[in-house]
Amino acid sequence: MKSTLVWDWPVRLSHWLMVVLFTGLIITGKAEEDYLQFHFYFGYGLSSVIIARVLYGFYGSRYALFGQFVRGPKRVWYFAKSLLQGQPKSYLGHNPLGALMVVALLTLLSVQWGTGLFSSDDIFWFGPFNGLVSEEVSSVLVSIHRFLPNWLLGLVAMHVLAVLYHEVHLKERLIDAMVRGRKKQVGLSATTPRWGVIFSLLMGLSWLAALWMMPI
Repeated sequence: MKSTLVWDWPVRLSHWLMVVLFTGLIITGKAEEDYLQFHFYFGYGLSSVIIARVLYGFYGSRYALFGQFVRGPKRVWYFAKSLLQGQPKSYLGHNPLGALMVVALLTLLSVQWGTGLFSSDDIFWFGPFNGLVSEEVSSVLVSIHRFLPNWLLGLVAMHVLAVLYHEVHLKERLIDAMVRGRKKQVGLSATTPRWGVIFSLLMGLSWLAALWMMPI
């Protein structure tokens, strides 16, 4: 069967950058050594990538668009039932449960880096927005920033297990598709809109530059 381009290079690049940056954040955040400066930089990078990916979800290629793969509760429920019965419907892009995971991860990762901008260790390092809120508000945001990674790690574990289930049981080569961008299914091939890429990248890089110039 002829392969179809599903996830173009901006989608794949943002996906693997999020994997690397999130891994760096977990390592630097949980290490006993003082890697807080690097932790901030990883967070800045992650925020930039997520902003670019979210914008690309509105102005990007066919299967990158949220409107193409995000579906209502009824569709999610029917797909979950078919999955439990061992006869799930095949989707060229994200299936309804996969779409739910994408939205959940992007949302919680955004909460994670967003709260990090207001955090501090009360000694040397202060987030760029720490001075904009009271100590009480900062304390609440720091608490969220500290416990949320455990939820994120749980979601990541579920995501990896779901991918392995598709790979082993359903014979759907999702890992290869996220590396090469192509699936051996018939469908409309994705076309990368140049202006969508430029706009998303510019907004993400502008945000990164603005954060980078702020003192930590």
